[in-house]
Amino acid sequence: MLNTTLKFSTENVPPAERLPTWYEVFDRSVSRRELSPFSDGPFHMQVTVSNLQNSDAAPAKNTGVCVQRMNFTAGYTARRTRDLLADGNDDVILYVHQAGRRTVSQLGREAAIETGGAVLLSNAEASATIVPEASRFACIAVPRKPMMALVHNLDDLLVRPLPADSGVLQLLENYLTVLEDARLMGTPGLQHAVANHIHDLVAVILGAVRDHFEIACRPGIRAARLHAIKSDIATNFAGGDVSASALAIRHRVTTRYIHKLFEHEGTTLSKFVLGQRLNHAHRMLTDPRSAGQTIGSLAFAAGFGDLSTFNHAFRRHYGATPSEVRANASMSTPLRRAA
Repeated sequence: MLNTTLKFSTENVPPAERLPTWYEVFDRSVSRRELSPFSDGPFHMQVTVSNLQNSDAAPAKNTGVCVQRMNFTAGYTARRTRDLLADGNDDVILYVHQAGRRTVSQLGREAAIETGGAVLLSNAEASATIVPEASRFACIAVPRKPMMALVHNLDDLLVRPLPADSGVLQLLENYLTVLEDARLMGTPGLQHAVANHIHDLVAVILGAVRDHFEIACRPGIRAARLHAIKSDIATNFAGGDVSASALAIRHRVTTRYIHKLFEHEGTTLSKFVLGQRLNHAHRMLTDPRSAGQTIGSLAFAAGFGDLSTFNHAFRRHYGATPSEVRANASMSTPLRRAA
């Protein structure tokens, strides 16, 4: 697998050059469209493209998953014309709107999408899209062939509005942040797993799996749930409640399900939380900006209830006491000359 990430903004591009430059960006991704702004006034476009595909694939052929996260400051129309169909791209694309609205037409069907909703289109057919206002959305392009294996009635689901209150839709949006993980760049096995997880999540969103138990057991759902729960813990481990019961309430699952997620990774919830707290404390101990704080205050800021528990856990994890780690860090920090 090959992971490429492209970030582009028209903010510093002269107005007359924005559309031609934008088309160059689309040509490097897998979702070519003819774009027409509603007004002649200045507007900006910003996109982050994350492309996970086989390294030996043709440039225009998506063999994994391509995610485009976009911001537009004004309305526009976008068309995939019959001329553009000559590129041979037959991906299906799930559009997820975080802000703004969208009206799409394809195959003689038309659908209106509100903020929070989603819709599926095909790159194998001509289409027209109207976005009447500033918008923010994600486009998840997946190859048609593997999706046909997961969703047997795929064509019937094209241009059908998907509800904004879908829990799995929110899971997918949260899971897309894994594409920002630098480890993806050099780990083909991880890239392949992430691409498969996104395929799985898209299939569940489309209604390919309707039984609640089967949904919960699918690899993509497990990965997205675990990613969301770990993000929750990373945000709240210091001062919030990261117990299994609190996490279960916030993520609308059972405590047993949460424990099973971590067991599937060969660890436990308590070990993961402890690791987050210890890592945070270690960063603070080695940060010169925290030199004036006591070790006890850093331990409490990391979520430890008492100093003796912190000292014991820290030494067992790092093989050194907090005082030793702080002393070694201060010795390796270059002294700054007084002004």
